[in-house]
Amino acid sequence: MATGEFQVMKVPAEQLAGTLHGQVVDPGAQPTTIVRRGEGWTVDVSWEVTGELVDWLAGRWQLEIIADLVGGGESRHPSPPVEMTFTPGSGRYTASIPMRGQLAPGTYDLVVNLTTTTAAGSAGALGGFVVLSKITVKE
Repeated sequence: MATGEFQVMKVPAEQLAGTLHGQVVDPGAQPTTIVRRGEGWTVDVSWEVTGELVDWLAGRWQLEIIADLVGGGESRHPSPPVEMTFTPGSGRYTASIPMRGQLAPGTYDLVVNLTTTTAAGSAGALGGFVVLSKITVKE
């Protein structure tokens, strides 16, 4: 499981900090770097925010997978991103992004991209990313 960067507001870590993890898993829920396009593979993501300010957070998480085809273009999945509401009292979150049929055969760099919006709908100050290992998508 890859661990990535997590950015928080400019507050001391004891008040608000976070961790973010992601991995590609095959239909049997095993980590993998080779998948078949038509099988039910997913990108599983977990993150946690900790500190005194967790109960004060309001807004929504936005989660997407950025797939960069080696030697080709970039795509984002799903579109629009998965949205989850902040859960006061619990800073733990998980999501599984289904990727069946989303990518053409090839080799990709995958990045989990996590952003936030405030309760008012503007861009939030929390978020992060995880660079996953290269994956090969086969027909």
